[in-house]
Amino acid sequence: MTLHDYHLYMKEAHPATAELLDTERLAATEHERWLVEGNEFDDDETGRGGSYRRAQAQGEARRTGITELFRMLGGPDAAGMGTVLDVLGGEGLLSRVWRDLRGVPATAPVPLITGDISGGMVAAALRGGLPAVRQRADRLLLRDGTMNGVLVGYGTHHIPRAQRPAMAAEAWRVLAPGGRLVVHDFAEGSPVARWFGEVVHPWSRAGHDYDHFTRDELTSLLTRAGFEEVTVEEMYDPVILTADTGESALAALVSYMTSMYGLEPASPGREPAAAVERALREVFTYPASTLPASAVPEVTVRADGPRFRAELPRVALVARGHKP
Repeated sequence: MTLHDYHLYMKEAHPATAELLDTERLAATEHERWLVEGNEFDDDETGRGGSYRRAQAQGEARRTGITELFRMLGGPDAAGMGTVLDVLGGEGLLSRVWRDLRGVPATAPVPLITGDISGGMVAAALRGGLPAVRQRADRLLLRDGTMNGVLVGYGTHHIPRAQRPAMAAEAWRVLAPGGRLVVHDFAEGSPVARWFGEVVHPWSRAGHDYDHFTRDELTSLLTRAGFEEVTVEEMYDPVILTADTGESALAALVSYMTSMYGLEPASPGREPAAAVERALREVFTYPASTLPASAVPEVTVRADGPRFRAELPRVALVARGHKP
């Protein structure tokens, strides 16, 4: 789809979002190199795009953390979110979870605009009927002061360290006064960072050599961009899959994590699923004293009403600030 075709499509399919696009910024990107470069999220040939999107079909998997992020953006019931840019939105998972939480049809309007650098992801979001824009996190294509919230999450470590200040500055630019920025990632040295470095990097086609965050970095990032009342806190962000039996729930969790990260474990004498399960159990452990009472400290399978749930604990690092 050419830039001209995209703009015409947005005017017809998502006129409210089309009004928020900065046409001069759009035109300036038309011949830039990153638009034609491959991305690990485009398809399985360039990395894990196809397998990632298959995993994302399991909307329940990360609902706990996503729901909490909505609360941070819009208050206790997320009713005050306004219009939010989901900077690393992929194919629109958060918009689909929003609809599920609200109990509205799959075609209902959503308060989120899905952004992503991957053409494959944005195309999938558009096919799903979602307002979406292909853009870099450090060079957004929306007009100044048009957003009530900006969320950068579930992949923030993919933004190179040198580009992160520009990412925060761009969030500031597109936010209206009083707007909120929420940045979600995982701390350096945490079990999730270990998972990426020790498992995903050697076992996936595209590798995963990215820098995660520290509390000080997140605080500095938002403060230097001009945000006020900046806080950084831990957030329980598990992966949860349910099924009719405990064995099926655990198998679904292992399959989800395998597809999510495009894992191809090389373990002689061991089935790939068994290798992934073992890695999950070895890496994802937390001291129970550091977790909420309802959380689990390790991979756990337990009854959940008439069904069973497999739960993988993760603790995210989330920074928040508002534009005065």
